[in-house]
Amino acid sequence: MIPFSARNILVPVDLRNREESRKAVELAVETARPDGGTVSILSVVNPLGKHFTEGGKQHEPAFKSFVSEESTRLDYPIEALFRSHESPNRIIRETIEKKDTDLVIMSTHHPKLTDVVFGSHASQTALHADCSVFILRD
Repeated sequence: MIPFSARNILVPVDLRNREESRKAVELAVETARPDGGTVSILSVVNPLGKHFTEGGKQHEPAFKSFVSEESTRLDYPIEALFRSHESPNRIIRETIEKKDTDLVIMSTHHPKLTDVVFGSHASQTALHADCSVFILRD
């Protein structure tokens, strides 16, 4: 357990990595539960999708289902935040500010070449957030 309380916890997730996302959500709920803090799960998808023929909004039902399942599994209310935008880092920063977030908990993967050059979403969040950021490794 994290040795401080956090009232507003944000968990940015990538549903392509469900197991790692579940671990981050579990830690967020463990941290929020003692003080009755809020947990919000954020997913940001590209509005064009992976291909021009695929729209980002088509992933929203699967995301809302994931949040509902996690809320039920962990027996804790979780807010679902789904956004379609070309810059996940920008939306994460905006959401931190808008939700008055005290703590961000997110998982990350082992760096790929593009992460070394541009940084991962987790590294960008840790560098630019005005709150504490806890990064879980897979």
